[in-house]
Amino acid sequence: MAEGSDVNYWTLVTIVGPIILLGVMIWVLTRNRKSKIDPEITERATRENYAAEQREHERDPNSGL
Repeated sequence: MAEGSDVNYWTLVTIVGPIILLGVMIWVLTRNRKSKIDPEITERATRENYAAEQREHERDPNSGL
């Protein structure tokens, strides 16, 4: 730092940092809206995955170890 510099960088960080963080949070919230996929489709896929896992477990009981 220059000797004649009156800039307090910690003040700058504590003011600009939260402003940037708030901006990022707002951006994330606007991008992360409710999924456009029908919930029934995801529920059906989940049930299918659980059924496949159960079939695999019934074939080989030691597969989960």
